[in-house]
Amino acid sequence: MDPNDWVGIFNCEKWNADSTACTSLGACVGSRKYDTSKCGGGICDLPAMGDGSDGKPETTGYLKPGEYPVFLIFDHSAGIYYNTLTEGDVRIQSNICRNGYPYCYAWKNQAFPFSSKLIGNEIYMDCMGKLGGENMLDACGICGGSGPQYHCEASGISYCTEAKYQLECVSVDPTGE
Repeated sequence: MDPNDWVGIFNCEKWNADSTACTSLGACVGSRKYDTSKCGGGICDLPAMGDGSDGKPETTGYLKPGEYPVFLIFDHSAGIYYNTLTEGDVRIQSNICRNGYPYCYAWKNQAFPFSSKLIGNEIYMDCMGKLGGENMLDACGICGGSGPQYHCEASGISYCTEAKYQLECVSVDPTGE
C-alpha cells in the first residue's frame, strides 16, 4: 500500500451464502488514510462507528453489535477499491481469534481487534465504478486509458496531451538553432 491509499470501513447489507464476502455494501462507517509510517508501530487504527441506538439519522445504517464491518482499500494511484484479507491471528484485547475474517471482527462498542496486516487481494470496484471490473487509471489519469500517446524522439519523453508534446518537444529545435 502507498501512503496516499485509504481504507474505508463499511457496514455490509448482504453477505454471500457462507458469510465470507459482502455482496451489498451499506453505509461507510469509518475511514483512515493508510500511511503506516504515521501509525504507532506501523499498525494503523481503523475506526468503525456504531449505530447510536438513539434514533438519530446521523448514525442510521451504522454497525450494530454482532455485525461485521467490511474493509476496502482505495488505491489512489489506480482509482480502484480492493477487497481485503487479514493476515495472521487477530488479537482482541488479551484473546486470540483464529476464525479469520469476518468472524473475528464482529462489531462491539469499545472493542479493538488487532491484525498485523491488511491485504488487497482482488478488485472490488474499478475506476469506472464497475464491481469486479478491471479498469484502472493510467499514467495520464484516464480510467481505462492506455497511457501517454505522444512520444518525443529527441528527449525520449512521452506525453499525455498533444498540447504538452507540442510545447515541450516539437517547439524545441534539437539542433539548438
